[in-house]
Amino acid sequence: MKKLSLAYFGSPDFAADFLEKLITDVSINRLIETKLVVTQPDQPVGRKQILTPTPVKIMAEKYKGSEDIKFFAVCGFPSKNFDIELKNIDLALVYAFGEVIPKNILSLPKYGFWNIHPSLLPKYRGPSPIATPLINGDETTGVTIIKMDEEIDHGPIIAQESLTIEKTDKRPDLKKKLTDLAFEMFKKTVFIKDSLQLKPQNHSLATYTKKLAKQDGFIEISNFKFQISNSPEKLYNLFRGLYPWPGIWTILPNGKRLKITGLNIVRNKNLCSLQIKRVQLEGKKEVDFETFKRAYKIF
Repeated sequence: MKKLSLAYFGSPDFAADFLEKLITDVSINRLIETKLVVTQPDQPVGRKQILTPTPVKIMAEKYKGSEDIKFFAVCGFPSKNFDIELKNIDLALVYAFGEVIPKNILSLPKYGFWNIHPSLLPKYRGPSPIATPLINGDETTGVTIIKMDEEIDHGPIIAQESLTIEKTDKRPDLKKKLTDLAFEMFKKTVFIKDSLQLKPQNHSLATYTKKLAKQDGFIEISNFKFQISNSPEKLYNLFRGLYPWPGIWTILPNGKRLKITGLNIVRNKNLCSLQIKRVQLEGKKEVDFETFKRAYKIF
């Protein structure tokens, strides 16, 4: 039986994990073959603005020698060669690619473009569907696979499954759980690709997320103690959703930035309290909070 040829579009770390599963999973490799990997171009990172490849690019290059994979770093889709490559592809799969794909590109593969979105669409469309339910204190999230159209996270639903959010989950934990769920869903769905029943989204119920920014984690130091004692659940949820970047942080009286890197919540019946465990002062190494307090006597 001829294998289904796949183009994979993704950029961040969890999309790279998914790509590795596509390449190495024995059961799915009986049916599909990843022929093309597409990601964002190298981006300047850090204070020195060093050009850095995406995790998906690093993963693709890891397997490029052993697999027949072509690689493109795409911005704006200007390449005719790229269009020709897609016309020879059966299915394109998108997971956190980070760029809008033009309408004329969507129709090139035989089965079109499928998008994996880590939320229960139409809830939490947009760029931060993993962080937002944590910040909001949701107990449930999930994964939706849609057939893409020209609008963002808008197309009809191919498959959807829910996932319970544990009270201890932070963003990296949820990324892994949702990626594992997404892969199992894709395996099941791609086997029945010719008999799928697509379900339109109820667009009137759509909610939207925003791109995370460093400022999202800022808390005025004058409000810090108040929020710890009066809004512990809310502050802990913010920590979970923004961990590890941008994190929750404040500016000390000396003008230095202090990031909270470890935070626990203690629940006793209807009462909650927060315990700051670890912090990192700007320009310094991460330390436990008790050590910081003894040295700086601010809190």
